[in-house]
This record gives sequence, structure tokens and C-alpha cells, in this order.
Amino acid sequence: SPEKKTVVNIHRVCSPAVVYVTSVLSSSSPVSSARSRRRKKNTEKRNDPQKEKKNQLPNGMSLGSGSGFVIDSEGYIVTNYHVVQRAYESNQAVLQYEKFWDDLAKNTTKNIKEKLSFSSSNVIGNVEGVLNRTVTAITGRENNNGTEVLPAGIFVRFGENGDTDGSVTSYYSCEIVDVKKELDIAVLKIMDSSDKMNNLLKPMDYGSSSNLVVGQSLLAIGNPFGLDRTITSGLVSATGRSVTGVAGNQIKNCIQTDCAINPGNSGGPLLNLKGEVVGVNTMIISASGSSSGIGFAVPGDSVKESADKIIELDKQRRLRTAKRKGRGWLGAAVATSSLEQSLRKRLLSASLEQSKNSGQEVGAFITSIDTKSPLMTQEGVSITSITNGNVEIGDRIVSVGGNVIENAEAFVTEMKGRVEGENLSLTIENVGGERRVVYVTLGQIPL
Repeated sequence: SPEKKTVVNIHRVCSPAVVYVTSVLSSSSPVSSARSRRRKKNTEKRNDPQKEKKNQLPNGMSLGSGSGFVIDSEGYIVTNYHVVQRAYESNQAVLQYEKFWDDLAKNTTKNIKEKLSFSSSNVIGNVEGVLNRTVTAITGRENNNGTEVLPAGIFVRFGENGDTDGSVTSYYSCEIVDVKKELDIAVLKIMDSSDKMNNLLKPMDYGSSSNLVVGQSLLAIGNPFGLDRTITSGLVSATGRSVTGVAGNQIKNCIQTDCAINPGNSGGPLLNLKGEVVGVNTMIISASGSSSGIGFAVPGDSVKESADKIIELDKQRRLRTAKRKGRGWLGAAVATSSLEQSLRKRLLSASLEQSKNSGQEVGAFITSIDTKSPLMTQEGVSITSITNGNVEIGDRIVSVGGNVIENAEAFVTEMKGRVEGENLSLTIENVGGERRVVYVTLGQIPL
């Protein structure tokens, strides 16, 4: 039947982007006690990471596993926060421990310098050297050539079909870029940048979770019980559900589905019949712990918004670290989704009533301007405001650098191609249809 062919095609196209996510507390990783660190030093020859076979999991204790999916061609992956929670918390504990000793050394050095202000620079330098060497020994950096080694590692595999090294499935090391506990999502980045990896990365597209209706067909792809790229089908059982996330808060607008979701599916994509991500499978209600037909997914619209911000900031950090220019920053937020649609309808209705051409191109509605935005140097820029339910339509950006802007999506796309320091002309139109051109120099994205 046509529907079965659709499911087959979606699995063929989308499943290569779904990964198995696991985390391991390595037996050769540094731990927080000095005694354990000394024991590590004595055994590091036996557990030399460089002698371990490439693309295999290190020896150690499993901290959890689940699913994830590629969302960006540069190796970014979305999964559930609770899938990597234990690894994240372990690494954060070590980072906080080392920060404590670093701060203690800095403060102690500062106090000693003040007390020994009358002493020679050699004496102060020797004292500072002793403190730094002490902190290095306590934190275990003497075994790592001063580099930062975290106890828990995150690894992904792309499935047993095709991604193998001989007869052994390949695992790839990841770092946790950031997490959004309130949505139970985490963004990972694969550290491998080889040509083989570039061929494996097949990003998935998002669909609209706000447009889902009860009864609509859905598909879930994941790794239940470690079984790679398992696909199940079902329906939208309900929308607008609120479930309690790992952060203890209510995740709103969750999608309830009867797609079979089992342990290991967490973090995998929930898809519509176009193969678009409309949710991230996060939990089930079951007396047995296995699927009983009541599963929940975090809405894709919320996931996309948060994950895109995390990925964008990480890309900017990496560019800045490499001393390269990043994306230009205007510091103006524009209306999106349902708010934008409502404003467009209201503007067009008002224009028709007044027989004006204003609003035919519409543009991007400015909803807020950062205090450090280049636009703050321009006088009279009005923003769209909502006070006690009353909406006051403000200015719209209808052109950027001579290119027409029809909506918020076009504005965001246009700005992605602009770099910091670039001089840019913006055409701004007010609610009355009056236009003016302003010139700004794009700033650096705040990190």
C-alpha cells in the first residue's frame, strides 16, 4: 500500500541519521581523590588509552544509553538529557573540583603577593610556582601533561548496518556541548572530522509540532534495548500534554503517542509521514517498564529553538577560539510562529481597510532590542509590544542589504550570512507604511 511504501522510504532515508548514544566512566579516567590518582599513575601503563583499539568503547562502567539523531552536518546530535545525565554530572563535578583548587591558588597567590610586597620578585615567583605545582598534583594534571581529562566519555555508533570496522562496530567520541534540563534535551558534538565521518552525517529536518492533530500517523526510530534503528508506527494520541521532566518542571505541549517506545528509545526522533522531526521521545507510562501504548515526546518546535541556539553559540565559540570572524550580531529579536502569523493577519487587515499598500511585503516584526545592539544608536525604532493582551504593532524590517525580507525566517536566513564588523543597511517600515533606511555595523555575538 502507499502508506507502507512511505514508511519503508522514511526508514531508508532517515534511519542513517539515528545513533546509539552511550556513556562510560572509564577505568583509566582521573578520579577526585589523590589516593586514586596515585593508583592511576601506577596502572596507567596497563590502561594506556593510546593502546586501545581505535573507535572502540573504553573499559569502564556504563552510565546509561539511549538514542539520538544528527541535526547538523558539522556533527551535532540531539538526545535526551537524562540519557547522558550521569556522565554530565560526573564531568561537571570534576570541573567544579578543579575550579575550586584553581580559585584557591589564585586567591592565595594574591594574598601572599600583598603580604610579601616588600620581597623580591624571585621570592614571589617561587611561592607562586609551589602553589601551582601543588594544585597540579592535587587535581591530577601531572599525569595528563596539564590537559583537562574528564572521567566520563560519551560515545555514539551509527548502527551495525554499514558502519563497521572489520567485524567490530565503530564508536565515536563526543563532547556534551550544552544541555537544556527544562526540556530534557542535550546537544552533543562528534569529535571526529574525517571524510568517513562527513559521509556518515546525514542531518534530519524539523517539521512543525504545533500543526499536529490527534489521529495523525507518526513514526518513532530509536535503539530499544540496544537494537539499532528500530522503527515503530502509531498515532498522535493527544497533544498539549504536560509531563514532569528530569529538572522537576513541567514540559508543556508534549505529544502523546501510541508508537512503541521502550528503554533505549529515549532521545530518538518522532517523525511525521514526511520524515520530519516533530518530537523527541522522552518517556513512557508503564507498569512493566516496557511499552504499553502511552509514550510522550518533547515538542519539536521547542527542541529546534533551544538546540539551534546551543549549536549557534558553540560554532561562534569555536570560530573565536580559532581567531576567525564569526556571524554578525544585530541584537534584535523578531516575532516567529503563531505570534508572527497573528501580527501578519492584523497588519494586512488594517491595510485593506485603509486601502493602503503597507504590509504587502510584511517583513520581520521587531519584538525586542538588546541594550548593546547596534540598533540602539538609531532613534525612533519602535518594537511590537503586548501589554495586558493589547498588541501594539511596531516597526518591521523589510529589507536587509537591499534584499527583500518577507518574514522572520527570511530575516534569520539573511543574517546568517553576515559577519561581525560588516556595515549593513536596513530598511525599516512602521505600521503606517512609512519607510526609512538605517545603517549599522554588526557586532560580535555575546557568548
